[in-house]
Amino acid sequence: MFTYNDSSASAASVMDGGRKALGGFGVTVRLEQGEKELAFVSQEEKRGADELGSHTIIERVYQDDAERPEAVVRLKLRCYDRFVLAFADGRIVSENDFGNHRAFAPDNGITIKLGKPEGIEGVLANYQHKDWWTRPHFDTDLTKLPGRTLSLLWRTDGAYYHMLPVCGTQYRTDLAGGTSNEEALHVRISSHQGGMTRCDTFAFLLGVGEDPYELAEQGVETALRELGYPTLPRRRKTYPEVLDYLGWCSWDAFYHKVDEEGLLAKAGELRESGLPVKWVMIDDGWSDIADRKLQAFDADPAKFPQGLAHTIGALKERFGVGWVGVWHTIAGYWNGIHPESELAAKYADYLFETNRGNVIPYPDAAKGFGFWHAWHGYLKRQGVDFVKVDSQSAVNNFLRHHRPVGASAAAAHSALEASVSMHFDRTIINCMGMASENIWHRPVSAVSRNSDDFVPRERSGFREHALQNAYNSYFHGPFYWGDWDMFWTQNHDDVQNAALRAVSGGPVYFSDALGKTDPLMLWPLIYGDGRIIRCDRTANPTPDCLTVQPSDAGMPLKLWNTAGGAGVVAAFHIGEGAAAAAGTVSAQDVPGLTDGPVLLYDFFAKTVRKLASGEKAAFELEAEGCKLYLLVPAAADGGATPIGLTNKYVSTHAVRERRASGGTTVVTLAEGGSFAFAAERKPSGVRVNGTEASFAERPGGYFEVDCQDARGEVTIEIVQA
Repeated sequence: MFTYNDSSASAASVMDGGRKALGGFGVTVRLEQGEKELAFVSQEEKRGADELGSHTIIERVYQDDAERPEAVVRLKLRCYDRFVLAFADGRIVSENDFGNHRAFAPDNGITIKLGKPEGIEGVLANYQHKDWWTRPHFDTDLTKLPGRTLSLLWRTDGAYYHMLPVCGTQYRTDLAGGTSNEEALHVRISSHQGGMTRCDTFAFLLGVGEDPYELAEQGVETALRELGYPTLPRRRKTYPEVLDYLGWCSWDAFYHKVDEEGLLAKAGELRESGLPVKWVMIDDGWSDIADRKLQAFDADPAKFPQGLAHTIGALKERFGVGWVGVWHTIAGYWNGIHPESELAAKYADYLFETNRGNVIPYPDAAKGFGFWHAWHGYLKRQGVDFVKVDSQSAVNNFLRHHRPVGASAAAAHSALEASVSMHFDRTIINCMGMASENIWHRPVSAVSRNSDDFVPRERSGFREHALQNAYNSYFHGPFYWGDWDMFWTQNHDDVQNAALRAVSGGPVYFSDALGKTDPLMLWPLIYGDGRIIRCDRTANPTPDCLTVQPSDAGMPLKLWNTAGGAGVVAAFHIGEGAAAAAGTVSAQDVPGLTDGPVLLYDFFAKTVRKLASGEKAAFELEAEGCKLYLLVPAAADGGATPIGLTNKYVSTHAVRERRASGGTTVVTLAEGGSFAFAAERKPSGVRVNGTEASFAERPGGYFEVDCQDARGEVTIEIVQA
């Protein structure tokens, strides 16, 4: 329970029981003319209640001069049992309106300096290491926290604390390391626009709980409720139907050389292979551009001589592709829209020219919508079903000094998503958009890239790719289903990448070049109709490695999810060198899984082992190795326990229903395949769709039935009477 302790001005702190969670509360302002340290001058405390519960409101006032202040900041803390919401209200005072005004600097206009929280035993921070992407940081010394940190989780001996900076309607908050334990953590507030004399913003949220995963979900939901944005948390969004099926993307196959001939050749190859690829994404390279700027709505006539509609029609009619998407950036193309094009002239009312001369969709929701509505309407008429929108974190790069960062992002995303909702049923893959302003300001879109690009030709690329996806998912997952990017089915890291997608909970698509697809790598990820075997939620690192850099600790990276009532744990060796990584797997890796015994199924080894409550199974991974485990709660009624279709990575996903009565267990499966189940004693018989079937006993006390020839849903009866 959070309480406020104000025994003295310098010792003021937010306590959780007997432990200091926040303290120090120094304030600095950065003006366009220089920096000022503000002095604490007064404090007011009052009680209140709202839909989140009873709370205490603390308002602390800081200013630079007691008599004639130039800068005043009011820091307001609203303390609930499990959350603290922090607000900053700052203003710069000028003597008159016609003189030389002072204003907050565009970057770090206000900095709140906090002391080090007590009892830190582990840390997971996510920081923006590139304009587009975030990655994890684990050092418990908060003075080493990188700038542009967007999420900070720390673990103590009895709880987790999650600090979530907010991007408001104008200002964006980031975290960074300070200079000492007394000023260990800096909360930096920026507008990225000059001339701002008032800052009134929701700066950050701090939450506490025993379950770190639910803590992150509830923190995001609480913050969004407070903001009153149209932005929805992931748990209130709808996952797009298109992305529930296997897809193929042109990028790593053709890069910028994509054309109709290549697309149709690949589509024909995939059809011949028998793979049910249901969607195709035509990535960067199709657009009609000059000087890296968009100059027309239709495709490059040299690459698509009969137009985009002809190519899409052929993909659908000749090769059975269900949906086709196209790529573009949030500015039209990388450098915007060509100012000398007919396109720019025709849609001038909906376009904006920056001081640098770039022409982009207007940073006003209504005006910007006019451009997207025109283009997306055209694309829809050509047969396009959805879009991937790249370079989203360039919004602030284009509009820095033109608009406050929150305002520019909100306008850009509102305009874009209104059009996507109208024309493509909200189906969009957001990409290159992990900056805070993008994450907080997309109203309804459900899927967003969760890491830097898949890099197929980089030998060690999987390590960083897996690390980013695993740990970014902790703070990004409460907002979006993560897109963990495309992969190659014939590559040095193909198995690891397939297993990573199996547990991710997001889309599954590949980008093989002509002649390079291995169907056997994809079938374990999908059903016969092309539907992906998608876990229940976004994947996360297991509790034992959530606040630990796995490779530094000599342990595997482990990710957990759930499917079909079972836990799913994937383990990866992401360390450098040849040394093996040792770890354990147990029901404790999957929060909320049963406390009772579980059956541990090893997908790659094809073995089953029963684990008692609290028991852990040890394993080792060789360099670049991976494992995939299912933890299936053992049936408590004495009947058989279905493990599911073992020809699929996530076998339990296929189990639609289980019933047990009178010594017979009836299992309904999504489709046929290699069905496995465990039983305390050997069955007397098995029936598949009412017909007697043979079964084989496997090592470890489980049994397997071959029902691959069965079509549609399959009913298995296991008789033990």
